[in-house]
Amino acid sequence: EEPHVDFGLKLFGADLMAIPVLYKFVQDTIKKQVGNMYLWPKTLEVPIMDPSKASKRPVGILLVKVVRAQNLKKKDLLGKSDPYAKLKMTDDKLPSKKTSVKRSNLNPEWNEDFKFVVTDPENQSLEVDVFDWEQVGKHEKMGMNMVLLKELPPEETKVLTLNLLKTMDPNDIQNEKSRGQIILEATYKPFKEEDMEKESVDGVDEVQKAPDNTPAGGGLLFVVVHEAQDLEGKHHTNPYAKIIFKGEE
Repeated sequence: EEPHVDFGLKLFGADLMAIPVLYKFVQDTIKKQVGNMYLWPKTLEVPIMDPSKASKRPVGILLVKVVRAQNLKKKDLLGKSDPYAKLKMTDDKLPSKKTSVKRSNLNPEWNEDFKFVVTDPENQSLEVDVFDWEQVGKHEKMGMNMVLLKELPPEETKVLTLNLLKTMDPNDIQNEKSRGQIILEATYKPFKEEDMEKESVDGVDEVQKAPDNTPAGGGLLFVVVHEAQDLEGKHHTNPYAKIIFKGEE
């Protein structure tokens, strides 16, 4: 039960607690601050996570080929730009994936392939940003655009020519200025229902069948890097880890 705490305060022989308003104020303060320290059990309120923000299981793979960009605008006063592209799925905590840098080229060709795990094809988008690489200082953004996954027909390769914009605000008048285009090839491959069904065998979940076009013995590899311990060496002030799987870093 909540304890009863009484409190007295005398100054020069006079009992200040005889003042009704002061006595009530002190008692309320003591009850809140001191009484609660002796009240058990202690409780901690934990809000329930919004299910829409909870981690979702993968439902497919997005294959993206960054083909080329064209008619990019020069950013450097003394020469051409050195463009590269960054790609990232919305609602994905993984770092962006980057193309190589094409030096002094306003019409770069990459033809580089990337894979992204899809968890919510109805709401996720692929964000594409093109930057001008700088050896010193901040890389300047040359333009951006987004691809809505719900507009990609499943199992169909779609060639996309995206105008590079200043922002994704449709009312931004700066988007009227031409910044060039980037050309992508995108294919969304959803996992089939039978591929995602699991059955429990001796308490262990077992995947019955891999998705089509999955290499033999292949599937989705999910890796969590927890920690490193007792690192040694001269240069480990800012350590990071690399994971390389079948040549992909």
